[in-house]
Amino acid sequence: METGTETKKHIRKQVLSQRDALSQKERMAKSRLIAEKLMEMPVYKRTQQILLYASFRSEVDTSALMKQALADGKKVYCPLVRGCDMVFYRIWGETDLQAGYQGIMEPAAQEENRYCPMAEDLLVMPGAVFDRCRNRIGYGKGFYDRFLAAGFAGHTVALAFSVQIVGYGKIPVLDTDVRPDKIVTERFVIAKEDENAKGGCMELTEIGKRAKAAKYETGLLDTDTKNKLLTAIAQALIADADTILAENERDMENGRAAGMHQGLLDRLKLTKDRIAQISEGLMQITKLPDPVGCCLDSFTRPNGMEIKKISVPLGVIGIIYESRPNVTADAFGLCFKAGNAVILKGGSDAIHSNKAITDSIRKTLAANGCNPDMIQLIEATDREVTTQFMKMKEYVDVLIPRGGAGLIRSVVENATIPVIETGTGNCHIYVDKEADIEKAVPIIINAKTQRIGVCNACESLVIHREIRKKLLPSLAKELKERHVEMRADEPVMEIIDGCVPATEEDFGKEYLDYIISMKTVDSVEEAIAHINRYNTGHSESIITENAQTAEKFLREVDAACVYANVSTRFTDGFEFGFGAEIGISTQKLHARGPMGLKELNSYKYTITGNGQIRG
Repeated sequence: METGTETKKHIRKQVLSQRDALSQKERMAKSRLIAEKLMEMPVYKRTQQILLYASFRSEVDTSALMKQALADGKKVYCPLVRGCDMVFYRIWGETDLQAGYQGIMEPAAQEENRYCPMAEDLLVMPGAVFDRCRNRIGYGKGFYDRFLAAGFAGHTVALAFSVQIVGYGKIPVLDTDVRPDKIVTERFVIAKEDENAKGGCMELTEIGKRAKAAKYETGLLDTDTKNKLLTAIAQALIADADTILAENERDMENGRAAGMHQGLLDRLKLTKDRIAQISEGLMQITKLPDPVGCCLDSFTRPNGMEIKKISVPLGVIGIIYESRPNVTADAFGLCFKAGNAVILKGGSDAIHSNKAITDSIRKTLAANGCNPDMIQLIEATDREVTTQFMKMKEYVDVLIPRGGAGLIRSVVENATIPVIETGTGNCHIYVDKEADIEKAVPIIINAKTQRIGVCNACESLVIHREIRKKLLPSLAKELKERHVEMRADEPVMEIIDGCVPATEEDFGKEYLDYIISMKTVDSVEEAIAHINRYNTGHSESIITENAQTAEKFLREVDAACVYANVSTRFTDGFEFGFGAEIGISTQKLHARGPMGLKELNSYKYTITGNGQIRG
């Protein structure tokens, strides 16, 4: 049977191979993020003396941290190996270091520069592997364990890349092991104060408890109070624009360093104009009818009981979304107006922007005498915390994912909370044999090319065989002018050149790109069958001048939004006159299609009588 020491060796070898696989560019970009996180911590800001390792090989690089700590006026000490122990000596720069034990850079052993303890000292340590209980695997010599066990009384922080973190309790614990107070990675921080008895994330449970308490307060706010608060928040976002933009630039800089695609950078970027649009969006929500407390139905039973069906908030809404910081304010505004508390879990790409926007909203709520926990942001950005969030059914009433197919699939498959599935759109347009070509071409071009990265863009074209020769030459010309790649079946390729042969995968794919699939059919029945097989339940359209054919298509196609002679791009809360939307539901319970304020409510029955009992 493998001993704890042997298990550690196995884990160390496996994880270090992953760390070593990081490119120099990745290591430096991630190291910069880690250093920034550490320098934001109160423990760093308070300390006058920092004991800091000199990075070696593929470890988190500490050169920038060392330089900044010296610039901040802190005394910096680095370790020197002496036999089985480490001794720390003060340095004034990297030039005070020279190659020592196993080639690691070490300070000179000058007794007058030897470390002397003070209050609030900070030890920054390396390691090979860490788990979420803060257990550590070093490099096998026990230097840091012995140094800490000898009576170091300060704070301890370990630096690691996220690839070095394994799950809860995965590392065997020996009697000689000493855990750091915190572990800082480029994506998240693991802290002693965040652990509960099970080794999980106490912070997440606390967020859930606070949201559950706040939902009752939010649900009781009257319309006038909610509108005044939304107005104050809209104004605060404008006032806090410089702070928000500075934090957004940090996200942009990190995105550029990580090689983020230009299109994603554009979605991430905030400007004063975009913040003004976010603010205006909140003001628009104030003009929408309050959905809470409406009588949806009422009737009186023969025994005299009066029964009413009343709209009520859902409660706590959890929203998981990707790199669009505008969602932070938009989602809060809609959930809040509908009487709900909200827990937001944004992506790591926009973490600084999301925090700045959330801080502005919370500050304004508190300044106006309201519970700031009506909105909370989960700041941990690792996937394991996201997975835990999906299972918080004790605190969260419904979960709404907003993002790509991978995110939505992950939430649907892992959540134990009820999920409203949104977004993914393999939208079709069927061109019937009786279509008006002068309508068809502009509709298809609009649906495909107005915006390619949205869920209501047309991805698949279904064409009646009898209209191919009339439609395809003019359509292909327009598509080629806009650099749209056509992936077509054989009957289409007989008519137009320059197509890529379509595969089975193409007919079911959401491209979010300048690509469209083309399928030929012999009847409206075949078109409906094809669409119902490959669609994602989002938006489908027919182009025809035959009213009976249009009615058949509208009746038999299974999707949230089914159009006749209209672009699929209209599937949108604003275009439907809802004023705003939280997302577009592609399922059937409890909401379907664009979800406005009404869809962020449920209902309850109130029954009043005068002493009725059941016989």
